[in-house]
Amino acid sequence: MASASEEHRAAWDFYRLSKPAQTVFRGRVVGARCGEPDVVAAFAAVGVTNSMRPPVMVYDDVAAALVALPGDGRLAIEVALFGQALTPQGPAALVRETLARGRAIGHDDRQLAGAITVVLESHGHLASEAAL
Repeated sequence: MASASEEHRAAWDFYRLSKPAQTVFRGRVVGARCGEPDVVAAFAAVGVTNSMRPPVMVYDDVAAALVALPGDGRLAIEVALFGQALTPQGPAALVRETLARGRAIGHDDRQLAGAITVVLESHGHLASEAAL
């Protein structure tokens, strides 16, 4: 049987985040309370202006607003508020990112194809040949 504190934690989606994301978000909430301009702007981008409530409640408002944002905007806000992207990237975005990184370091076409295959497999968008 779960204790009262475990039941309370289970009621908040915030606790389903990874520990590092929780820690960064709590820090961002404190930063907003202190009036740090970049943090206040990140919260304002998702329509959150009241950060004086507990972080779990602030998170609920942020999560509701994130759903309404387009994918590209959502990733930037997630990184600003959580220190990492929470929304899994789609295959097209992964391919674009992999191509950009590979070209930046001088990969040829064969290396780029291999990198794209590995990235798509690692994110579950492509079954590995070993699994077939």
